[in-house]
Amino acid sequence: MGPFSRYHATYVGRLGVEVGVFVAVDHLRRAGRLRSADLALYLDVDDWFREALPNPPFYGDGNSIGAVTWFKSEPAAHLVERLTLLLHLLDRNGVPHRMSCSASPGRIVYEDDFQVGVIPARRRAPDPLPAGTVLGPTSPGSKRDL
Repeated sequence: MGPFSRYHATYVGRLGVEVGVFVAVDHLRRAGRLRSADLALYLDVDDWFREALPNPPFYGDGNSIGAVTWFKSEPAAHLVERLTLLLHLLDRNGVPHRMSCSASPGRIVYEDDFQVGVIPARRRAPDPLPAGTVLGPTSPGSKRDL
């Protein structure tokens, strides 16, 4: 296992890499595919992470630099526990996902105690979106008001 890990869906999004688990669940939210209990769970987990981890500054402008976040090493158990809740939401909605590990995920443009933001070394053309998925801009702050 490399020193960095990332949980993501298996489809490639607008940044040319597989979309992260938060973005994948948010695509389902935007498409209206989350049941009310699942939506509440997603919003709670998303807000928890916004409180527990620093928010990389590149998200403030909608991520115009196209950075991607990776956890440093294997994330702590309390982070994985909450990430797993989102992975279950993807499972229930038929969105394949996986965890990737890399010693060199790209050029590091941000770093804190838990994660790095990188500019990927390689980008691919976006895949067709999974059925019923809706893209939206990267937005800072809680999704509760969207």
